Amino acid sequence: MGLLHQPELEAGPHRDLVDALHRLHHEAGRPSVRAIARRAGCSHTTVFHLFTHPRLPAWSLVEVVVPALGGDPADFRDLWLAATADGVRHLPPPARSIAGRRAELLVVRRHLEAGGGLLVVTGEPGIGKTTLLAAAAQQVSTFVARSSGFPLLSDAPFAVVSDALRQVWLADEGRWMGQALARCPDFVAPALARVLPEIGLPGRDVEDRFATARLFAAVESTLAALTALRPLALVVEDLHWADPSSRGFIERHVVGGRGVPIVGSLRTGESPGADAWLVRTRREAALVLNLAPLTRKETREQLRMLLGPRLRRSDVERVHLLGQGVPLFTEELARSTTADTVPEPLADLLARQLDQLGPSARAVLLVAALADRPLPPQLLADATSMDQPELTDALRELVARHLLADPYTSTDVTVRHPLMSATVRARLVPGEAAPTHRRLASALAATPHPSAAEVAEHWRRAGDPREELPWRVAAGRAACSGLARDEEAAHWERALELWPADGPAPADAGIVRSELLLELVHAMIGSGRTEQAGDWVAEALALAPALPATGHALALRRASQVLAHVDPDAAVLLADQAIAVLESLGDQASLVRALGDKSCALRGAGRNTEADAVIDRTLQLSARLGDPALHRDALAERAWHDVALGRTVVGLRAVREARSILVEGNPFSDVWLGTYHTDLLLMLCARADEVADAADAGLAAVREAGIDSFVLSTMLVCNVAEARIHEGAVGAASRLVRPRTRDDPRHATRFLHLTRAWVEVLHGDLEAADRRLEKVGALDLGTSAHRQALLHVQALCDLWRGLPAQALDHIGEGIAGETATSWSPYTGSLLCLAARAAADVAEVDPTRRRALVARLAAWQQQWSPDPLAPEAVHAAAPAARSTWRAELARLHGIDRLEHWAGAAEQWDLVGRPHEAAYCRWRAGVLALREGRGTLGGRLLRRAHAQARGHVPLLALIDRARAQVSAPAAQRRAGSPSTTPSSRPTPTRSV
Repeated sequence: MGLLHQPELEAGPHRDLVDALHRLHHEAGRPSVRAIARRAGCSHTTVFHLFTHPRLPAWSLVEVVVPALGGDPADFRDLWLAATADGVRHLPPPARSIAGRRAELLVVRRHLEAGGGLLVVTGEPGIGKTTLLAAAAQQVSTFVARSSGFPLLSDAPFAVVSDALRQVWLADEGRWMGQALARCPDFVAPALARVLPEIGLPGRDVEDRFATARLFAAVESTLAALTALRPLALVVEDLHWADPSSRGFIERHVVGGRGVPIVGSLRTGESPGADAWLVRTRREAALVLNLAPLTRKETREQLRMLLGPRLRRSDVERVHLLGQGVPLFTEELARSTTADTVPEPLADLLARQLDQLGPSARAVLLVAALADRPLPPQLLADATSMDQPELTDALRELVARHLLADPYTSTDVTVRHPLMSATVRARLVPGEAAPTHRRLASALAATPHPSAAEVAEHWRRAGDPREELPWRVAAGRAACSGLARDEEAAHWERALELWPADGPAPADAGIVRSELLLELVHAMIGSGRTEQAGDWVAEALALAPALPATGHALALRRASQVLAHVDPDAAVLLADQAIAVLESLGDQASLVRALGDKSCALRGAGRNTEADAVIDRTLQLSARLGDPALHRDALAERAWHDVALGRTVVGLRAVREARSILVEGNPFSDVWLGTYHTDLLLMLCARADEVADAADAGLAAVREAGIDSFVLSTMLVCNVAEARIHEGAVGAASRLVRPRTRDDPRHATRFLHLTRAWVEVLHGDLEAADRRLEKVGALDLGTSAHRQALLHVQALCDLWRGLPAQALDHIGEGIAGETATSWSPYTGSLLCLAARAAADVAEVDPTRRRALVARLAAWQQQWSPDPLAPEAVHAAAPAARSTWRAELARLHGIDRLEHWAGAAEQWDLVGRPHEAAYCRWRAGVLALREGRGTLGGRLLRRAHAQARGHVPLLALIDRARAQVSAPAAQRRAGSPSTTPSSRPTPTRSV
C-alpha cells in the first residue's frame, strides 16, 4: 500500500513517537492497515488513527501494534512516556490478556471506537463479561468512562449515569467537563447538578413542570458536547443492578443507534425489571452479544496463560469438564491444580479457601462482600476498625489467594467476583451480618458525599429502624431532587413503614408524618399512580392543620390535584381552602398556582362560568407579580378557556400576548407555548401556514437547545404536519415526520410515528401503516385525546383496508373507558368514522342496521357536551355533523345526494379538501346511480381535484369516473353520426 500520511505536529516528544512508528512501518515493508489490524487483534480504523491522527494514542494500542510490525514495545515505551504531559502518572496498566473471545473482543472494541447506540453483553455468572469489557476498554484510543450497578444502589436516582459522568469529571479535575458545559445551553449545568453535585448544588423547584425533561436533555447535551471535544464511550457493568432511572435514560439515549456508544453487561434472570428493559431495548435499539462457554481449545489457552505452557492433557480435560468452559471456574480450579492433585469441585474449593483465611482477612472480606461495591482503603479501615499494618497484611493475604480484584487496575478494594461475594454471604450465621452493616453504615455516613439510599439500606440490614428512618427520608429527598419519581415513592413508602406506631418519629428524622404523606402523594402523582395517591390524601389532610401554614397550603393543593381526576367538586373545595391559607400568608406566587388548580378543577366539573372568573383573577395577580413565566402560563390558560367557550378572537389575542412575553433560559416553556398555540389553531381549522408560523419560535428553541427528544417538541412537529395533512399537502407532512421516524416507535417518538402512520394511510401503504399502528398502540399514550388520535388513524386504516367491522371494534374498545368530559379535538371525526364503518357493515348485512344505530347513538351520548352539537367548540363541528347525518342516512338505507353535497360544502368552508372529496365522491356515485350523469361527472371531477395526495380515495374516484366515461363512449360508438357503416356515402355529381 502507499505511505500513510503523517499528522502535522510541532517538534517534540509526540512527533518523535510518530516518526518512530512510521519508520517501523516502512521497515516492515509497509503492510496495509488491515494486515496490521489482523496481527494486532484490533480494528483497521484504530490502526489508521494511530498513524495519522494528531492525538496521542493510548499505550495499550502502541503495545499491541508495535509487535505486529516486528518491533519491540520496550523501544517505544520511553518515547510514549516522554510524549505524555505528566509521564508515568498517566501510564495505564499492562494490556489485559484474555483467552479466546477474539471475535467478541473485536465487536466490543469496534463499538467503543466507531459504534453508536447500545451493545449489551450477556451471559451466565463467571462467563467473563467484566474481563471482556476491561480488555476492550484498554485497547481503544477512545476515553472510556466506566460505571457499574450495585445492589445497594439500585434505588439511588441516576446512580449509574452520574457515576459515569463523575469519571469524566475526575479524569482531569473537571477541565474537560467544564469546556463541554461551556458549549451547552444555559439550562444544562444547573439541571445536571441534580445528579452531579460537583458542579454545585441546585435549588429545588417543586413547581418546575419540565424538570424531568430538562434533566434528560441536560445529560444528552453534556454527552454530545464531551464527544465533540474528545472521543467518548461509556461502559456500564451489571445493568441488572442499575437503578431504573439510569436504565430509562440509556434506553432513551441510544434509540436509533445515535448518541455516545454504550456497552453494558447484564445477567438475565437476576431482575425482572432489567429483563423487561432488555427485551424492550433490544427490540428498539440494542445489539446483544451473548457469551458462550469457552471451548476445550480456549480453556487450554486460558490454562496456559495461568500455569505456563507445560500442561497435562488430563488436567485440561478435568478442568474443562468441571469448569464447563466458565472462565471464572477454570481460573479457580487451575489454582488448585498441581502435579500431584486433581481439580476439586468449585464450591468445595471456595469453601476451603475461606476456611483457610486468618481472622483479619476474613473480617476484611466480609465487609467487602456485604458492601457489594468498591471501597476506598480508608473507608475499609473505618468499617473494620483496623490499623494500617493489620489492614495491609489482611489485604495481602486476600490478594495472594486471588479473592480480591486486581489491585493494579483500581485503588479501591473489591471482591473479585459477585459469585465469591455470594459465597461469603451464604456462609454467614444468623446475627453475623448485622454488626458489619452497622459499621458500614456509620463509615459511609461520614464520607463527604454519601449516598443516602445506600446508607439507609445498610441500616435496614442492620435491623435498626430508628437509624434508618432519617437516611430513608434523605434518600427520598435525593430521589425527588434527581427526579426519579418511582425510586422516590419507594423510599417514602419505606419511611412510612418505619414510622413508629405508638407516637411521633424521632426528632432527627427531619420530617413529620403529614409532610411525609405529602411527599408520598407528590411522588405517586409524578410516577402516574394518582389513584393510589388518593388513599393517603385523607390522612394527610387530617394532619395538615398541625403543619406550618405553608405546609398546610401545600397539603391542600396536592390533595386538590389528586381529586381533580376523580371528584372535581371536592377538588374545588380543597383549592378554596388552600387559597384562603395562602392569602393569609401573602404568598402571591403560590396563590397564582393555587388559583390555577381551582380553575382546572372547575373546568373538570363543568363549571365554566366560575372558572372564567378565577382565570381573570389569576391574570390580574400574575401581571402584578412581574413574573413573566407565571403570567405567560396564565395567559395560555385564558386562551384555551376562551376558545373552549367559543370566544375565538379573545382567545387568540391572549395566546398572541403570551407569545410576546420573553422568558430567558427556558426553551421548554417556549416549546410548550408553541404546542399550546398550535393546538388552538388546529381546533379553529386555521391555515397550515398560520400553524407553521405559530410553531416557529418553539421549533427554533428546540434547535438551539438540542431538545428534539422532548415529547412536546415532537408534538409541535406533529401539529404542523397535521395542519399540512388537513390542507391536503401530504407530501409536506411526510417530509416533516419521515426523517424523525427512521427507528421503531418509542415513548418519546410515539406521536411522530402516529402521524407517519396517517401519512402512510393516505399514500396507500396500508400494511406498513397497520404494522406501525400496532407498535404505537403497545405504548402508553397518556391522555384520552392521544388515545382518540390513535383510534382515529386506526379506524381510517381499517376502513381503507376494507375492514369496517374491525374499525368498529377498535373504536368501541378504545372509547369504552372514556368519561363524559373526555372530549378531544378528534371526538367528532371519530364518531363520523364510526358511522361510516357501521354503514359499510350494514350494506353487507342489512339485518344489523338496528343494532348498529343503537350502538352509534350510545356512543354519541357518551360525551357531554355532544361533540357534534351546534355549540361544539371545534370549528369543523358543523362539517362533522353534516357528515354524521349523511352516514346515518346511508346506514338506514336512505342515502341522499343533498346530504353529501351539503357536507362537502361545509368541509370546503374549513379548508379540509380530503373530507370534502370523500363527500363529493359519495354524492357523485349517488348521482350516477340516479341517472344524473352530468352532475355525477362534475362532482367526481371536483372530488378528484381535491383528493390529491390521498391514494386510496383517488382510486375509488377514478373507478367511479370510469363508469361515467364508459357509457358516454358507448353512446358515441353507437350514434348514426359516428358509426362508419351508417355514414352516407358521398356521390359524384355527373
